[in-house]
Amino acid sequence: MDKVLIQTNKKAPNLFARSLKITAVLIFLMSSLAFVYFIPSFEKAELNQSGKIQIYYMGNLMDGQALYKDNQLYLPIRFIQEQIDPTLQWDQKEKIAIVTTNKNVFHFPLGKKEGLLNLDPYNFTYPLIEENGEIYLPIDPIQQYYDLQIVQLDHSIINIHDLKKPIQQAIVLETTKLRKEPTLRSPWISEIEQGEEINIIKEEQGWYWIETKNGLMGYVDKRFVQLTSIITNEIKKEIYQPWNPIGSPILLTWEYASNKTVNPDSIGNLSGLQVVSPTWFHLQKDGLVKNVADKKYVEWAHKKGYQVWGLFSNSFDAKLTNSMLNDPKLRIKVIKQLLSYVELYQLDGINVDFENVYLKDKEELVQFLRELTPLLHEKGRTVSIDVTVKSLSENWSMFYDRKKIGEIVDYVMLMAYDEHWATSPKAGSVASIPWVEKGIKGILEEVPNDKLILGVPFYTRLWKEEIDETGNKKVTSKTFTMEQTKEWIKKIMWKFNTILNQVSIMLKKRKALSLIRFG
Repeated sequence: MDKVLIQTNKKAPNLFARSLKITAVLIFLMSSLAFVYFIPSFEKAELNQSGKIQIYYMGNLMDGQALYKDNQLYLPIRFIQEQIDPTLQWDQKEKIAIVTTNKNVFHFPLGKKEGLLNLDPYNFTYPLIEENGEIYLPIDPIQQYYDLQIVQLDHSIINIHDLKKPIQQAIVLETTKLRKEPTLRSPWISEIEQGEEINIIKEEQGWYWIETKNGLMGYVDKRFVQLTSIITNEIKKEIYQPWNPIGSPILLTWEYASNKTVNPDSIGNLSGLQVVSPTWFHLQKDGLVKNVADKKYVEWAHKKGYQVWGLFSNSFDAKLTNSMLNDPKLRIKVIKQLLSYVELYQLDGINVDFENVYLKDKEELVQFLRELTPLLHEKGRTVSIDVTVKSLSENWSMFYDRKKIGEIVDYVMLMAYDEHWATSPKAGSVASIPWVEKGIKGILEEVPNDKLILGVPFYTRLWKEEIDETGNKKVTSKTFTMEQTKEWIKKIMWKFNTILNQVSIMLKKRKALSLIRFG
């Protein structure tokens, strides 16, 4: 009997069962994902559960924390520097914070209420304090200096607004929950009712960070919010208006004075001149300022209708400048002397001429100007500074932060000269037109044109090139004033004309001899 073998596929039911299991797992996973992503969290939580006093600035949670001491709220200086005022200076060595505004300069010594306001003794209500290595400033002066709205919420959150920035107002379209994060999965903080008016601080991932009128903060789905208006705060800032002749550019001349000022009687008529800037004040050791000013010169200038901007030099000494710029006490000492000289000689301004400065002191020079300028403005005086044409020289060009300087002082004077200096290895122009044009374009990238004064050289150089015994070219120069240049040109022209006359006489004699021979 033949055997019939029938092979059955035992694997088929197993595959079907496995497919069902996989499908069930997928459905479960998709349901779980749907629950996670689309089903809102029902967990309620506080906005701040850290136990610390958190700082929110324009809707963003900041690093660090605020603190209370003696019933006063304090904010860390680090937060203020990073978010509000990068110019606030903390001097670790002297333990002093310096706040500069367009009108005032404040010195806050650590742990003391007795500080300085515009270099005069001043008692603050609360001192600067230190906690766990962090330096804190009381909020009382902060709100005044920086136009901030600082609101305390439940002793656990400090909410800070920059009043200079606009805020959107809106209305809630339906009752919804306020959440900690911009997602439905986030725990909710509170419930806000339909029709409630809110402020929108920022937008993130389709959610608004909002604030209610009763002090609640959190995220709301933007679909449930309707914008209504924008709030802008009018903050009037007093802007110092520097002296400026109407309808004409400023015409200024520097008056070189080493140990003695030139006798004004020897100065002729200077048509069109408006400002004289004598080189009277020079930085010395230990913050002393050498003074060679002359009151009679000021009286003469004022009678002529000229302004007098006393020039303050750093004596071209990088090391000396470094010591002064990096010591707040020496900066105070220098500024006080300049202010006293301004009053004593009735000067109309100060012209700062700092040259040969270390690149590492770039920001310190800016800080010095921040502290000097408001105090001179308080007295109605003009502040200007001399800067070089941009170059790659660290000590002679790169140390100028021209943009920041231009934001502080009234005028920036471009020293558009010494393209080829006295000891230049190559002979050339003191200020060629292409070089000057390039210098002007460079500084206008960072300084407003209404603050720019172009410095024009009224001197030149006579160059001499010789080949020495080794076959190398030796270059030397002599500096000539305009009068000396004029005399030199006359002398050269006289010699040239003499030679021409001699050549002419020789040619005539040769012509006469030729005619005789021909005849």
